[in-house]
Amino acid sequence: MGEFLGYLIDVVFLLWMARLLYSGLRRLFAPKVGAPGRGDASSARPPGTAPGEMARDPVCGMFVATEVSHRLKWKGEVLHFCSPECLQKYQAQTRAS
Repeated sequence: MGEFLGYLIDVVFLLWMARLLYSGLRRLFAPKVGAPGRGDASSARPPGTAPGEMARDPVCGMFVATEVSHRLKWKGEVLHFCSPECLQKYQAQTRAS
């Protein structure tokens, strides 16, 4: 009887540890929805960008999410850049021409 109780305690402990590990990993890798109390998550998005929309960087050609891109309004349209360096290169090219 004592041996069975020991196995039962081990199983309960392992299930408890697995649940803790699962909840920790889930919290770590879950998408961030927004800070509580700060309104809707869509209000934090820059104007003119849809969630999940991608744009091509005109300098290096890399695709970048419009939500996190570096933006430049140029001749009535918004250009999206992957980095400040690409933005600066584009500005230098447009000044030179």
